[in-house]
Amino acid sequence: MQEEKKRILKLVEEGKLTASEAITLMEKLEEASEESKTTSLSAEVKKTSSSSEETKTTHKTSSIGTKLFDLMDTAVKKVKEVDFDLNFGQSYDVKHIFQYKETEFNNLDIHLANGSLNILPWDESDVRVECQGKIYRVDNQEEAKTAFHNHFECGVEGEKLFIRTEKKTMKTNVTLQIPQKQYEKIRIKLFNGPVRGEHLKVNELNAKTTNGVVSFSSLKADKAGIETANGQIKLVDYECGSIEAETINGMIELRGSSQSLDLQSFNGNITAKITDPNVKSVYAKTTTGSVEFSIPHGVEVKAELKSNLGSLAADLDEVVMIREKSDTLQKEMYFKANQGQEHKLTLFTETKTGSIKLKQL
Repeated sequence: MQEEKKRILKLVEEGKLTASEAITLMEKLEEASEESKTTSLSAEVKKTSSSSEETKTTHKTSSIGTKLFDLMDTAVKKVKEVDFDLNFGQSYDVKHIFQYKETEFNNLDIHLANGSLNILPWDESDVRVECQGKIYRVDNQEEAKTAFHNHFECGVEGEKLFIRTEKKTMKTNVTLQIPQKQYEKIRIKLFNGPVRGEHLKVNELNAKTTNGVVSFSSLKADKAGIETANGQIKLVDYECGSIEAETINGMIELRGSSQSLDLQSFNGNITAKITDPNVKSVYAKTTTGSVEFSIPHGVEVKAELKSNLGSLAADLDEVVMIREKSDTLQKEMYFKANQGQEHKLTLFTETKTGSIKLKQL
């Protein structure tokens, strides 16, 4: 049975088997092993086992093993990739710049079907929207220009700057330059493409893409919500009140200061360097990835760590272990560290197959 467990873990490491499938298989192996032992013990006590009965028992155990690895083979054959590439044949390039003089707005609403977005505040009072588009399923350059202007909307309505296109046969890379100031709300939604921004100041940021990286540097926000289905999330040198970040397939990497973090990834590592001792709560959960946090000195930590198959480590000052569990399929640590400090952090992190490590910054 030990070899079967090694094989299961190997498949998990290669990404060919999910954590839940691995746990189910291991539990079934344990059940099969116990059933085999019980059958053997019963046969020994009764002393009536015949060669035919032994054959049946052997066949039964073999059948269980065969079914388990049939299940493994099925899991390995699962399709794990989603193709978001535009595949519409020939395209025509269109470039256009929208310029708005001294406009007043406090909110941004951006919705692109395919392309990319890069937001760059500048010292000017104007707004500049630079578009580089690829137009598919048109016959010539003029049709491409017409299609772009018919389907790309941009302007200012009241307190809101809007940019939107829902045409999936048009890929538009947008560089947006806006006045450097404090904004109320920025809402970004892309279906296919990356989102990037620098030096944004906003009360509330909501950025979402289905397929692409989301990256912000020097972000200042009271509240930030970031989501991608297939891509990395990266925030550096940020100053935020609260951050919620979620990705299905990709890593989450953070470095900055905030009061609370809620981070979730299904298939990807989570790493964070927390630079502000005022942090109050951290929640991090991943299925197949590992978690690593760097915590500043002078912070009292109350932490709970959980992993089914990975290791747990707490390299913090003055750790006092309250509860610890180290079973084959379940590892837990509940502890306090650096007690008596003014700043207090509550931390919970969980992974199915990865490791968890906490260390001092």
